[in-house]
Amino acid sequence: MEVNAISSTIGQTGPMEKPLFVTPSMSILLDAVRAGAALLVLGGHAVQLGIYTGPYPFNAHMQHNAVVVFFVLSGLVIAHSVQQRNYTLGEYAIARSARILPVSLFGLALGTSIFLALSWAGLLPGIQVHGARDLLVSSILLPALFLSESWSDAEPLLNPPYWSLTYEVWFYAIFAAAHFMKGSPRMIWVAIVALSAGMRILLLLPVWLMGVALVHYGTRWLPRGGQAALLAAVALASMVASDQITVLALYASYLLNVGLGFSADFSEYFLSDYLLGIGISLMFIAARPFADWAAGGLERARKPIEWLAGFSFSLYLLHWPILSAFSALGVKAGDSPLIFAGLVAGILGFCAFTAHFTEYRSRGIRAWLTRRFAATQTQTAVA
Repeated sequence: MEVNAISSTIGQTGPMEKPLFVTPSMSILLDAVRAGAALLVLGGHAVQLGIYTGPYPFNAHMQHNAVVVFFVLSGLVIAHSVQQRNYTLGEYAIARSARILPVSLFGLALGTSIFLALSWAGLLPGIQVHGARDLLVSSILLPALFLSESWSDAEPLLNPPYWSLTYEVWFYAIFAAAHFMKGSPRMIWVAIVALSAGMRILLLLPVWLMGVALVHYGTRWLPRGGQAALLAAVALASMVASDQITVLALYASYLLNVGLGFSADFSEYFLSDYLLGIGISLMFIAARPFADWAAGGLERARKPIEWLAGFSFSLYLLHWPILSAFSALGVKAGDSPLIFAGLVAGILGFCAFTAHFTEYRSRGIRAWLTRRFAATQTQTAVA
């Protein structure tokens, strides 16, 4: 769910003389994709929880597909950022921590607070409760440490979308071990981190790595004109086909469960997710020359796109607790698209407001952590 990593590096040149996959215009387009995916997740979950029962153009699987889009984007953004900056492992860890922790901790606190309030008011049985159903130390501590999807089922309270953030954090860690470690320690640390992450997370790692591959190989062939249109058609066909093989994906997950006693949980669609990830990656390649062609229009639309994308992380992680509160209190749009739009606007406003105290503070937190890290290193050297 990155936003600022691309825009802060797009004007720099990389160590190799080759075109960057993420140009200024492509950055705006990717922000638009990110914002659109976050809205799709919000809309899909509002339908799933019965907040809105009117006409809706997407099926119940669309919000999961949007998460796959996030994974490809995440791999792309992280690989681009590392490629363009001379990061050390410490700087990389600080950047990721400053970006993730303010929003993740607030999201857990919001879900827990709403859970407690609804439980105290006796309203909890009236809503769909996904994930943890009791207030336990594990339902708070393990998600806070991003261990809820590894070797346990300790999901957070009223925040099932948190699963994908847990996956991303482990993707970051595996990438760091592979990129910053050298020689035999690299293989050892990759193995240790991968084992800690667990099989569920590893099942979707290839999807995230597709984004990484776009940074390194996406500009080896840039389609033009009819080639781009043909590639976009192939990409769209792949994405449509991914929905058609979800039954096969579920069967593969079932076989894993029967044969190994392994529950894939949120990775149960891993086979169709691979095909979807390929389609998304091809679509990004097809969109790369389009972004250059539409650079003027994208630049004119940059401010509203960046505004919405700027708090998309908060929107993704906070919307489910809010929707749960709406459901418990009987705040519903019914089949009215107008009322539904009003509720969506209210959720957007809340997330944009809270982002000023969480998501938008990441740069300041990063600077503070950098100073603290430097001071610690200085004290260690003196000692």
